[in-house]
Amino acid sequence: MTETAIRPISEEEAAAYRSEFRIFDHTVYLNSCSLGPPSRRAEAALLQYQEDWSARGAPAWWQLWMPKLDEAKQRFARLIGAQPHEVTVSHSISSALSTIASCFSYDDRPAVVCAELDFPTIAYQWLARQRSGAEVRFARSDDQIRVPLEAYQEAVDESVELVATSHAFYATGAIQPIREISDLAHESGAKVLVDGYHSVGVFPVDVKALGVDFYVGGVLKWLLGGPGLTFIYVRAELLAELRPSATGWFASRDQFAFDTLNFEPATTADRFEMGTPSVPTAYSGVAGMDMILEVSPERIYGRIQSLTDRVIQLARGSGYQIVSPEDAGERGGVVMLRLERPNETVEDLKTRGFTVDYRPGLLRISPHFFNTEEDVDGLMAEIDRIQAPR
Repeated sequence: MTETAIRPISEEEAAAYRSEFRIFDHTVYLNSCSLGPPSRRAEAALLQYQEDWSARGAPAWWQLWMPKLDEAKQRFARLIGAQPHEVTVSHSISSALSTIASCFSYDDRPAVVCAELDFPTIAYQWLARQRSGAEVRFARSDDQIRVPLEAYQEAVDESVELVATSHAFYATGAIQPIREISDLAHESGAKVLVDGYHSVGVFPVDVKALGVDFYVGGVLKWLLGGPGLTFIYVRAELLAELRPSATGWFASRDQFAFDTLNFEPATTADRFEMGTPSVPTAYSGVAGMDMILEVSPERIYGRIQSLTDRVIQLARGSGYQIVSPEDAGERGGVVMLRLERPNETVEDLKTRGFTVDYRPGLLRISPHFFNTEEDVDGLMAEIDRIQAPR
């Protein structure tokens, strides 16, 4: 990826959006990779959900809630360059992966390739299926920041059913060469599943250009919608041949026929849906995704690159080890720093009015487009004070 050449987000514009997030009334929030903060728009959407539920009761389902869920699918499809019929909703990435994993028998092609830097829930889906014949292989990292393409080349052969990995790694921010991984997998007859939780809302995504078969994401983090709503993209050409065995009544072609004796899955990606989805998060999720679309992923990525470059520049000046790609074009929205006592540092920062996160041995900083340079400078100055010799 290269830095965007379109009009950048100015400090003034970022500050205007920042004022839409009440969380900044009591903390400087630089932790969108863990949980995106709610905007006033998302809060208003949740109040509207409450009003609709109270005013209409059960008829809200077909009058308002099902259309709202369709809106959410449409927004996510637009954000990843897919058609709406290729996208459905799920409850979490774990449930989305479980549904996809249930499509395969793992008889003739038992192997699934994951990356050792993936979020654990990806590999867990197939580690749990080892007793049913699945074999899990890991593409290994030499530097614990990224996984080289060569590691996938070594792991993928004609026994591989699926390559399941991340678009950007949660613990380092490294962006993977997904198009190259897709081509490699398809040459051996394997399918490709990508977790885009740390991609959609950070940088532009085009699933068609990436050549993936499945793509999952959600509104919890960078899409600013809260927990409980994720999405599954399934390439249209695969829909007719795939029948998940992990299913539910929302996957039925005619769910309101209530036909207990017969099951025909939907002809769209809805065949990957399960049970009753999180309607409140559909309201807040649409509000969050609308904000991302309003600003545009291209401009957001330019802003995030600028802010994370600033974090790295200041961290380098303070002598901290950077455990993320230093090239902005290889990095998503996360910068990891190796510090003394990172968990204590996070707690200390909280008392000083800053919210970040940590992972084992590392401090994780994740500014969004609405953060300002002052936010970054203030955070790094406080880190320096905390890390100073005692």
